[in-house]
Amino acid sequence: MWTLLWAKIFALFMPVVMLFNTTGAVLPGISGKLVNAEINYEFDNDKFYSAAGTVSLETRTDGEYRLYWGDENGDFLTGKVGSYTASFSEFATVDVEDGKGEKDIIDFTLIPDGAQKVLAYKNGVFAGEMALPEEKTAEAQTPDYLFGAISDVHFNRYFLHLDDDAKLTLPNALNFFEQAGVSLVALPGDLTSEGEEKSLKYFSQYASNYDFPVYTCMGNHDTRGDATDSGAWEKYINSGVYGEEKEDGVLSVNGRDFAYTPDGKDVFIFLSQYQWSYNSENSELLSAEQLDWFEEQLKAYSDRTVYLFFHTFLANQQTGDRKTGEGNAVNKKDTYYDLVYTPETADEIRFTQLLKKYKNVIFFNGHSHFAFELQEMNPIMNITDYDGETCTMVHIPSVSSPRTMKANSSDYSENYLRKSQGYLVKVYPDRVVLQGIEFLKGQFVSYACYAIDR
Repeated sequence: MWTLLWAKIFALFMPVVMLFNTTGAVLPGISGKLVNAEINYEFDNDKFYSAAGTVSLETRTDGEYRLYWGDENGDFLTGKVGSYTASFSEFATVDVEDGKGEKDIIDFTLIPDGAQKVLAYKNGVFAGEMALPEEKTAEAQTPDYLFGAISDVHFNRYFLHLDDDAKLTLPNALNFFEQAGVSLVALPGDLTSEGEEKSLKYFSQYASNYDFPVYTCMGNHDTRGDATDSGAWEKYINSGVYGEEKEDGVLSVNGRDFAYTPDGKDVFIFLSQYQWSYNSENSELLSAEQLDWFEEQLKAYSDRTVYLFFHTFLANQQTGDRKTGEGNAVNKKDTYYDLVYTPETADEIRFTQLLKKYKNVIFFNGHSHFAFELQEMNPIMNITDYDGETCTMVHIPSVSSPRTMKANSSDYSENYLRKSQGYLVKVYPDRVVLQGIEFLKGQFVSYACYAIDR
């Protein structure tokens, strides 16, 4: 009996023993640490903030390796957000077979301030490190200003909690931005479930608790009910924009659309779709009058960086495929988000032509709710400029319910109160840095941190 018991105990712990034996194999190159992986990083350019390139591993053991940014001591990189210290997630995962593996790092990916090394971990165990080249480790700089970007709050839709879950996720994100010291928070809409007034009241109640403005456009879920029928949108949303007395920085107002500047230089345009209209040759999200006003603003501010907030993303601008554009992803079961801005309609054609002409625009959208990690299914899901053919387009996941899906799933997972994502945006003279945030962890999502050249 005792012999059998000890055999079972030995069998239970043997995999752990083998794990540490294999990951602890000593390779040359890094003194004082047990090393299992040698890392090589070929960068695509010499910009100090750009991680674009290909990273490769040679290892003694196959499997999944996670790569992290490390500081000068080889510890995991962290960043200050006011009085709070935030960690950075992995920036890449490399699958190793037959001792070798590599990963392409997409063009916009950021090397964060303070990163000095690349760290490799397997099953949570250190496996190796590589020092970044000196030209990739510039000293931290002070941004001109910061803003927050979140989307798809959806009051009155998710109730995993005893009360409306957005009452937790929205103020949690706004608290993070307050700690960071933002000048404003901007959203591309969907504050409500069905445009109900009580949802707009809740949004206004939370937004008014902060010293910075919280501005938004109207998403498809906001184009019905009280928001439009009773004028509740103008009553509760975008305080200081629609009335006769306007906040400093409001440049132009066109119905629910408006342009705003926080610093007298850069311009934010909030463009509201006026109806829920998809997948028909007669679909229309923007009226001709709206597009006239939008074009006027783009002409007036063509020499500045323009941040456009509009809810619905586009089909792929190179192939026309609705499934593989920025903001979308498709899996092996052909599951994707089907409410794309309907291609080849009159307003879509004019809208996309403007985004191809004015490349000083950074277009923020939401709508699909798709979480940052679905970038693994579509490399351009979070950010792209279609190889310079268009302005830069950025998809923002839902702050209340980022959706995920598995490779062989025929449906999404909603993840409310399990995930909450958005961007902290830092504006520098030569670049705009987007740092993806997982608000429920207070963590920077490294593979969703990007830099856009200005």
